Amino acid sequence: MKIALLTTLLLLLNFQKPTIDNDKSRWKPYYVDTAPTEVANNWLLPFDVTNRKDIKQIKIISIFGDHRDSFYKGHIHTAIDINPAKSKTELVSVYAMAKGVVCSVHLAENQKTIVVKHKLADGKIMFTSYKHLKEIYVIQGQQINENTKLARLFTKQESKKYGGDYHHLHLEIRKSFDDYGCASWLTMDQKQLDQRFYNPLTFLKTKLRS
Repeated sequence: MKIALLTTLLLLLNFQKPTIDNDKSRWKPYYVDTAPTEVANNWLLPFDVTNRKDIKQIKIISIFGDHRDSFYKGHIHTAIDINPAKSKTELVSVYAMAKGVVCSVHLAENQKTIVVKHKLADGKIMFTSYKHLKEIYVIQGQQINENTKLARLFTKQESKKYGGDYHHLHLEIRKSFDDYGCASWLTMDQKQLDQRFYNPLTFLKTKLRS
């Protein structure tokens, strides 16, 4: 009887619903703790558009903070999903938004993600995260600037392979990266959202003017 109870307990522990706290250690190996060598003092849109300072050059597909029924049901969208309003080419390249260092490249297939660590003028650290990448052109630990091509997005045809619309950029602006990436799909309430994420649209409107 005791063995059966112990077995049941172990099964429950092994199949517990993932949370940020119990899942983050799985993603830590993909993080490199390297400091940016330069200050992020010029912020631009992450696409090759006519004017990378003009917020009207992007098209917003999905907003920050809404609840999702896909993947982990009820999780909160930690980003804005965007595309160029007018793409110059069929293959859409993704650029870093400011100077920083590539601190994480993780996940695979339709969820490939690059995270860049930035140092601000006041010494504070923050992060930008770019998800749904088809091809990646940088490596962990690489110092980059706003003209560095990080990756490219899926085309509409390529995204069909995964049964979803992955031909857009999932853009996060992060206060911290202590979860090593899993908060992107495991943020379940407003407190967790406020703890780690800025509203990307508000951030862009502020920084593009500076």
